[in-house]
Amino acid sequence: MSDAPDHGHGVLHGREYAADPVTTEAVNEIRVGDRTLFAVSDGFLLMSEGFLGTAGHPTAGYEALAPQYGTPRMPLGCFFLPGEQNVLIDTGMGPVDAGGRGMLVGGNLLPALARMGVRPDDIDVLVLSHLHGDHSGTIGQLDSGEPVFGNARTFVGAGDWDYFVERGAAPMPMAGHTSEALRQLEARGQVTLLDGDTDIAPGVQRLAAPGHTPGHSFYVIHDHGERVLVVGDAMYCPQQLGELEWGAVSDVDPALARQTRERLEQDLEAHGGGAIGCHFPELKVARALSR
Repeated sequence: MSDAPDHGHGVLHGREYAADPVTTEAVNEIRVGDRTLFAVSDGFLLMSEGFLGTAGHPTAGYEALAPQYGTPRMPLGCFFLPGEQNVLIDTGMGPVDAGGRGMLVGGNLLPALARMGVRPDDIDVLVLSHLHGDHSGTIGQLDSGEPVFGNARTFVGAGDWDYFVERGAAPMPMAGHTSEALRQLEARGQVTLLDGDTDIAPGVQRLAAPGHTPGHSFYVIHDHGERVLVVGDAMYCPQQLGELEWGAVSDVDPALARQTRERLEQDLEAHGGGAIGCHFPELKVARALSR
């Protein structure tokens, strides 16, 4: 790692929430044993009222968050684990305002890494919770699709590769620059498709967590008996640890997503540690609730 330029916020510059510590500027240093996991936000997702809840109470998530945060704007969390192999989990949206409506805006990941002295070429291992655009958008350059993290071995769930890349079956198609970058990485032999639970790098384990998408993944960060689970979009807010029936409208398989949330709760009860989702407000770690 070396001195790296701060490229600014791009499309985030001048936005109402561009400097909000709950959303675009959310940063958290999470100690796991002797290691530090850095959580940073690429931008924000504006939660609609009916986005998270149940069929009978579709606004449950919005109502739980609004008293503290107002209109819930959720961070686009990305997670950097420095070490012998530098690991990055998820890449946010990239410098895009999806639909031009200020509902889903990114572009802060690379400036945030630069402020830590981390260049894209310093990333050795890139692991993706899933291939929705707000988690994979910085993989490729917007204008060319050239891989941004060109030195990284890239890991993604096999079910997501089939669903998003091979079949193009997702309701919202993958952005062209993202697909192109993944194809280039695959051609270079830098893509590994994941089935089941497996070790990725020292202190990083993948757990299969399908439902939100077919190949959705958890990543367990562990060191000296301590652990934190990065749970992607299996949960959108800490309150879901006590409300497992709450699902997101973006869940591809709602029943399987519910089973994955149950697995997460059981894992935390059995092994301890905490969980952090990519959209948890302030990128704070949550603990299992006693029942």
